[in-house]
Amino acid sequence: MTGLARPGAALVVAVLGLSAPGDVAAESWSPAGPTGGDVRSLAADPRDPRVVYLGTAHGLLYRSEDEGRTWRRPAPGFPTRAMSLDDLVVDPAGTLYAGFWEVRGSGGGVARSTDGGATFEMLEGMSGQAVKALSLAPGDPRVLVAGTLSGVFRSRDGGGSWERVSPPGDPELRNVNSIAIDPADPGTIYAGTWHLPWKTTDGGRTWQAIHAGMIDDSDVMTLTLDRRSSRTVFATACSGIYRSVDAAGRWTKVRGIPGTSRRTRAFAQSLDRPDTFHAGTTEGLWTTEDGGASWRLVTPRHLVVNAVLPLPGGGLLVGSDGAGVLRGSDGGTFVASNDGFSERFVSRILFDGAGVRTLAAVLGDRRHGGVFTAPLAGGPWTRLGDGLEGRDVLSLAVAGGVVLAGTDDGVFASAAGEAWRRLPTVIGGRDVHPRVHDLAAVDRVVLAATSAGLLRSEDLGGRWERKALGLGGAAEAVTAVGSGLALAATPLGFFRSGDGGVTWASVSAGTPEGRVQGLAFLPGSERVVFASTSRGLMRSLDQGRTWQHRGGGLPLLDITGLALHPDGRRLVASEYSRGGLWQSLDSGETWAPFPTTGLASERVWTVAIDPTEPDRLLAASSAGGVHEWGRGAGAGGTAAASGAGGAGPE
Repeated sequence: MTGLARPGAALVVAVLGLSAPGDVAAESWSPAGPTGGDVRSLAADPRDPRVVYLGTAHGLLYRSEDEGRTWRRPAPGFPTRAMSLDDLVVDPAGTLYAGFWEVRGSGGGVARSTDGGATFEMLEGMSGQAVKALSLAPGDPRVLVAGTLSGVFRSRDGGGSWERVSPPGDPELRNVNSIAIDPADPGTIYAGTWHLPWKTTDGGRTWQAIHAGMIDDSDVMTLTLDRRSSRTVFATACSGIYRSVDAAGRWTKVRGIPGTSRRTRAFAQSLDRPDTFHAGTTEGLWTTEDGGASWRLVTPRHLVVNAVLPLPGGGLLVGSDGAGVLRGSDGGTFVASNDGFSERFVSRILFDGAGVRTLAAVLGDRRHGGVFTAPLAGGPWTRLGDGLEGRDVLSLAVAGGVVLAGTDDGVFASAAGEAWRRLPTVIGGRDVHPRVHDLAAVDRVVLAATSAGLLRSEDLGGRWERKALGLGGAAEAVTAVGSGLALAATPLGFFRSGDGGVTWASVSAGTPEGRVQGLAFLPGSERVVFASTSRGLMRSLDQGRTWQHRGGGLPLLDITGLALHPDGRRLVASEYSRGGLWQSLDSGETWAPFPTTGLASERVWTVAIDPTEPDRLLAASSAGGVHEWGRGAGAGGTAAASGAGGAGPE
């Protein structure tokens, strides 16, 4: 058989002509896409409503100067990653405040920017507080109120100092995730908790529970005061939408939205039509034009809405999970508005020479993810076919003009941009539905490293057979070069094939150090092979029989990406747990840090190289999507790159 190539493997063999770090220090990374992703918050500048800010769950801030048509990340921007920017408010002077909480911890705070989001000051009085809600007093812009996991805090000097205005340690007045302030009286504050709503009319000296008419144990997600009368208050909760006409003395359930859509995360009143309200739910955006008497669905029901921002003239921006930003009007008809906004986690990148395109696989978005394609590395990006909904894409390959996607539910195929179809992985008369960690493919032969073992197909996935690797079990990675030479890794060791995967033999017994996340032969050699693992980069000089850790400046941590120049001397590696890129100019003997300026996060999962322009490197980090080193890149040839396969990032 002909030799197997590995265009979709975790470690890339590609054209990489990168300069030494000293030569590239003045350069930086630029966002490249694909567009879309998760939106947590939206806010407009009252001085100029064309200026809109967007917050993400990864600690990134985006800014638009054309009412959300295009976006960019201010530099350096919000300084801390893994923080969810759940609430953004802008005062009449244009000062931006961001309330945030730590995604993998209990911390957070409030940050302030006076230069349009370019730089932020962390406000010390709220340091360490997980801020779930932030509101600016309409009647006094110096007054800010923050809802946190531990209670309610207030600033009366624009964030300079803060005081707790809820009883410390109160068993009920905690886990606050919505705040509203009476425009006529900054001392009247409404607070919604994970349990019920509360109210103070004396600036927090005393509080009253205000849940009459509301179903007990309602998680109050938003509180909104009608602009026409502050005595009319709307509350959205896990149990539905409520309205009060007596300043929250008693609530009445608002009817018209199906019970399955009752979880309303966002709620807003039109700026131009006061009887029009918008309810952003976990099942689409609903609109009423008669003050809540009747409602209609104006977006697809599968849309999960996190933020709603009315604009002057009846315009409307909707922030969602996965689909990013949608732009529409009070009357409906919404279209994607994500130019410049990219918050997708890309697990694999593939340069497809036959189709002259770049492919990017998305992990962690089962509804709006899948595989995206672009004619150039920087876009424009489009989704490649339907049919991957409900799946995470872990690996990619191209063979015979067919794109193969390894998912958490087997292998899928798409030809000529058509809908994806699942290739049944029938082993022993049963479809095993494996998790596909890695793929290697050329012509019609496919090797798949899966949770069900190493699978091989000779007809592009039409039929599969399981290859025996030692005691069996999962296969973690696979690679192949030359005339049939292939190497596979399992938790128990390494296995080699000399006939394109037909037969296999153990070459290195014992458990590898750390989880093997990818394999790649050094270009020009069929003896030297690298293995990226969760405990560093390893190298074998004898086709996998013996292994040594490669240090020399490269950390012995979570190496998830590796790119190799065809001359076999230049290598670039990414480390994910702590973050960073490294380059070697001597075949991996020694390493030096590679610049990360411009990356949304230094935690890089994937590296890839455009083979037609060797100075162009792509990197996909934990936030901000794919980034490009060098502008004007175009895709061509065939090269691939990826982060680690298997379970994906934690």
